[in-house]
Order: sequence, then C-alpha cells, then structure tokens
Amino acid sequence: MKRWKKCTAVLITMCVLFTACSNKNDNIKKENKSEIKIENSKSDAEEKATAEAKTAEATKAAKEAQAVVDAKVAAEAEAKAASEAKVAATAKAAVEVKAASEAKIAAAAKEAERVKAAAETTVIAEPKSTSGKSKTIVIDPGHANRSNLIKEALAPGSSVLKIKDGGGAQGIATKTPEYLVNMRVAVKLRTLLQANGFNVVMTKTDNSLSLGNIERANIGNNAKANLVVRIHADSTDNSSVTGASMLVPAAMNANTKVIHDESRRCGAIVLNALTSEVGMNNRGVVEHSDMTGFNWSTVPVILVEMGFLSNAGEDKLLSSDSYESKLALGLLHGIMAAER
Repeated sequence: MKRWKKCTAVLITMCVLFTACSNKNDNIKKENKSEIKIENSKSDAEEKATAEAKTAEATKAAKEAQAVVDAKVAAEAEAKAASEAKVAATAKAAVEVKAASEAKIAAAAKEAERVKAAAETTVIAEPKSTSGKSKTIVIDPGHANRSNLIKEALAPGSSVLKIKDGGGAQGIATKTPEYLVNMRVAVKLRTLLQANGFNVVMTKTDNSLSLGNIERANIGNNAKANLVVRIHADSTDNSSVTGASMLVPAAMNANTKVIHDESRRCGAIVLNALTSEVGMNNRGVVEHSDMTGFNWSTVPVILVEMGFLSNAGEDKLLSSDSYESKLALGLLHGIMAAER
C-alpha cells in the first residue's frame, strides 16, 4: 500500500512537471511568434520607409530634371527673344539710317538749288564799278556737309600731319551747320565782287565737296590771287562770346614769310570794315602758324570768323538771309579798301 501511494505521488509529480514543461514550451512558442511578428513588422516598416525614400528621391530627381528642362526652355526663349529684338533693332537702325540719308540728300539738293539760285541772282547791292579791274579774289567757303579725316602735311617739308576737314561747327539754337552759312555768304560776296569788276574764283560751289587745305591753298596759288578770302563762322564752349575775328598766317616758313605783311594788312582792313558796317564786336587780328591752308599759300590769304554759332543771338543772325547779305557787303567794302 505504501508502495502504491509512493508510485502515485511520483506519477502526480511527473504529471505536474510535464504540464509545467508543456506550458513553458507554449509560452516560449508564443514569445517566439511574438518576436517573429515584431521582427516582421519592423522589416515591413523598414521596407516601407526604404520604398518611400526611393519614391521621394525619384520625385526629387524628376523635379530637378524638369527644372533643368524648364530652365533650358526659358533660356532658349530668352535667346530667341533677344535675337528677335536684335533683328528688330537692326532693322529699325537701317530704316533710321536710310531715312537720315534720304533727308541729308534732300537737304543737300535743296541747298544746292538755293546756292544756284543765289549765284544767278541779278540784284546787286552795290553799283557796278571798275575798282576791281584785273584783281583776282579767291573765295574759299569753309567746310562741307561731311568731315574729311584724311591727314596731310601741316606745311611743305613738315612731318606734322593734320586732318583735312574736321566738319565745322553748328548753330546752338538753329542747328544750322557752319558750311551752309559759309557758302551762302561766299556766293553773295562773289556776286558783289563780280559786279564791282573783280575776277572771282571759288574754291568750290558744292557743299558735298570736302577739300583738303593744301588743295584749297593751291587753287589760290594757281589763280595767282591778289587775295584769298576764307569764309568761316566761329564756335566756343563759352556761349556768351560774340564778334568777328581775322586769322592771318604767321611768318613761319618760306611761303608765309613772303605773304605775312600783306595778309596782315588786308586782314585788318577787311575786319575793321566788316565789324564797323555790321555793328559787331571786333575781336582783332590773330596770327596762326598751325593752319595748313596758310602754310601752303604763296599768295596773301585771310580767314574771317564772321561770328559765333555757339552764341544763340549770333547763331540766329548768321542763319538770317538779310544778315548774311550785310556780312557779304561788309566784306566787299573791306576787300575794295584793301585792294585799291
């Protein structure tokens, strides 16, 4: 009996132990399953995060690529717009140049007609006389409707070079170019001189002809002129300056040493007559050694500055036909007095 009880107790103990072990195994299996589940969840989350990161990276790359494309398209559009603007500007400039050229040609033609008409004028301000018999006066209207930047020697044998024609001045108020004033007065003076018996030679009658100063001097030399009268208008930065001045050659070379005294004498007489008759400021006679036209001349030569285009008042007067006639008449009387 005791043995039976003992066996029963052993069996019961074994059952308890088996049950405990079984329960422990179940718990371990549950724990393992839980850990596996957690591990799987973690793996899924990591895969999801990785996928989202790749998607974000791909989206970013796509946006950057699109931005590059957009920038390229914008640059091409900007370049096209710039090219079209350049083409339009070039076309506009061409039209403006053409218009300016046509206007210049029209103005030159109109001025040529005016000069021709003035040259053919038969109304003489002075009664005809024979005071100028056998006397030759060369009239040189200064400048042209274009500059001439070709250089020439300042004097015979000189290494110093100067441009042939800088283009002249322009009226500060009227915008009238100097060459027009010079030519109009020159033509009026020619008519008056011829009416008083002088033989007159013009260095030119065409405003489009841009002569060099050596060429101008040689016209007077070849004509064996008693006097060369160069017609100009003045200009300066000081707009208050007014009046006429007379430029004559300084005795600086073989040519000018011979003609200096006679040029200065004639210049003073002509300037005094001009300023007195017109009623303008007399700025005096000034000798120049830096003027090509003087240094190449072998005959007496003077250059009259008839007033300042840089002064609004004198500019308006110099563009007036009646005032230009007064200037021509004053020059005539001065030349007649000098050539008696």
